[in-house]
Amino acid sequence: MNDPPSGLRALLAELKRRRVFRVAVVYAAVALVVVEAADPVFPALLLPSWAYPLLVVFALSGFPIALVLAWAFEVTPQGVRRTEPARAEPAEAASSTPPAVAQEVEAKSIAVLPFANLSDDPENEYFSDGMTEEIINALAQLRDLRVAARTSCFAFKGKTPDIAEVGAKLKVATVLEGSVRKAGNRLRITAQLVNVADGYHLWSERYDREMEDVFAIQDEIACAIADRMDVALGRDAGEPLVTPPTENLEAYDSYLKGRFFVNQVFEEYLRKGLECFQQALACDPQYALAHAGIADAYNFLGEAGVLRPNETKPKAREAALRALELDERLAEAHVALGWLNWAYDFEWSDAERHFLRALELKPDLADAHTRFGLFLFSMGRSEESLAELRRGVELDPLGQLGRTWLGEALAFLGRFPDSIDQLRSALELYPTSWHANHILGLGYRLNSSYPEAIEALQTAMALAGRHPWSLAELAVTYAASGGEAQAGAIYEELVARARGEFVPPTAVAFVSAAVGSKDEAFEWLERAYEERDPLLVWVKILPHFDPLRDDPRFDVLLEKMRLK
Repeated sequence: MNDPPSGLRALLAELKRRRVFRVAVVYAAVALVVVEAADPVFPALLLPSWAYPLLVVFALSGFPIALVLAWAFEVTPQGVRRTEPARAEPAEAASSTPPAVAQEVEAKSIAVLPFANLSDDPENEYFSDGMTEEIINALAQLRDLRVAARTSCFAFKGKTPDIAEVGAKLKVATVLEGSVRKAGNRLRITAQLVNVADGYHLWSERYDREMEDVFAIQDEIACAIADRMDVALGRDAGEPLVTPPTENLEAYDSYLKGRFFVNQVFEEYLRKGLECFQQALACDPQYALAHAGIADAYNFLGEAGVLRPNETKPKAREAALRALELDERLAEAHVALGWLNWAYDFEWSDAERHFLRALELKPDLADAHTRFGLFLFSMGRSEESLAELRRGVELDPLGQLGRTWLGEALAFLGRFPDSIDQLRSALELYPTSWHANHILGLGYRLNSSYPEAIEALQTAMALAGRHPWSLAELAVTYAASGGEAQAGAIYEELVARARGEFVPPTAVAFVSAAVGSKDEAFEWLERAYEERDPLLVWVKILPHFDPLRDDPRFDVLLEKMRLK
C-alpha cells in the first residue's frame, strides 16, 4: 500500500494532535445513544411528531460544530484555551520512522509540569510552584521511576506546550499536569497523568481539602502515580511516601515562598528568600529544609560575587550543619556542605565525601551531579568530571546552568565545537542569561575568536551591568588581541572599585597576569586565598594563569592549597 502524501500525513497528524478524531468518536457515540433513547420516549411524552426529526437535525448539525471547536480550542488545567498551531518541523521529520529520542525514552519516566495557580490572588504563585516541587521530590524517591528535574519542568512554566513536545524534550513517557486553587484555609487541587504516546489520560483526580491535608494530598498523588505506572514504592506498608517536613503550616508556607525567591538566583530575590527561610525557622526552629534553604541563599550570595565569601560562607556552613543535624539524609544539605568544603574551605576530601553522600541519597539529583562534576574538574580529573556534568544535563536537559558549566569545561579542554554547541543550546533556552553569554565569550576567546568573544562579553554586561567576572574576561580578551590599552583601563577600573566594594580578587589577578603585571597578580592571588575567593579553586586548571605557572610563587600557592 502506498503511503499518503506528506501534506495529508501532516493534516492527519494535526487532527490527532488536536484530538479531533477523539471528539468525533465521542460525539457520534453520545448522539446515537440520545437519538435511540428519544425514539420510544418522545411519543410517550406526547411531544409533537416534528420533535424527533428536529432532534436528529440538531444532532447532525452539531457534529461539524463540535469538530470545529475541537480544532480551535483545548481544555487545560488552566481552563479552555485556543489551541496553538504546531511548530514547523524540518522535512526529514515527516519520515514515518520515529526519531531516535523516542526510542531512548524509558517507559517508567515522568515530568511534572508546574501546577497552574487558579487562586484569586496571583501572589499564591509560590504555593502552586511549591506543590509542584514537593510532588517532584516525592516521586524522585521511587527508585524505579525516572523523574525529570525541576529546572527542566519549570522551563514550561507559563506556556501551554503540547504533551508530545514535553515528552520529546524531556525524554519522558508520561506527564503530570494540574492546578491549585487556594482560598484561605481551603485547597482545591486537580492532577492528571497523561500518556505522551497518544495523549490519553491515564489517571486524574480532584482534591477538595483543608490546608492541613496538603501533605496527605501530595502523598496520595505520588502513590496513585506509582500504582498506575506499576512502580514499587520501596517502603513498608502504611508508611507514607511524603513525610511532613514540619507540623507548622505557617513555617511551610514561608519555606515555599523562600524557595520560590531563591530559585530566581538574582540578588534581590536571594535576599527575599533568605528572609522567608528565617521566618519559617521563627515558626519552627527544627525545620531542616528551611536551614538548608538558608545555606543555599548564603552560598549563592557569596558565589556570584555579590557579598564577601568571609561574610556569607560561615553562615551557610552553620545552616547546612544544622540541617544535617536535624536530618542526616537530606541530600540538598550534603550538596551545600560539599560546595562549602570545596569552594571555601579548600578541603578536597571532605567535599568529595559530601557530594558522594548526596548522590547516594538522591542518585537523580541533577544539581549534585553538576556540582560534583565541577569539583572533579578543578582537581584535574577531567574525564570523570565530564561524565558527571553530562549526567547532570541528561537529568535536567532544559536547565541553563548545567549546560553552561559543561560548555565551560569543554572549552578549557580545547573541545571548542562541542563547547560552543552546549553554550548556544543554553542561550536558546535562556537568551537573557548573562552567565551563559559570559562563558560563551570565554569559549570564543580560548578559540582565538576575539570579535565573537568581545560581542558575547559585551552582551553579558548589557544584561548584568559591569560584573567583575565579565569585565576581567573582556580585559583578558583585549590583551590577547592587541588591545593592551583597553585591558589596562579595565584593570584600573577593577582596582578602583575594589577599594569601595567587593570585587573577587581572583578576577583582578586574571587581568594582572594578562597585562604582564606578575607581582600584582600574586598580590591579588594572596588576597584571594585569605578571603577564600571561590574562583581560586580553579587555579590548577584555568588557562588564565598560564603566564604565572613558571614562577616559583605559583608552586607555593598550589602547595598551600594542597593542590600539588
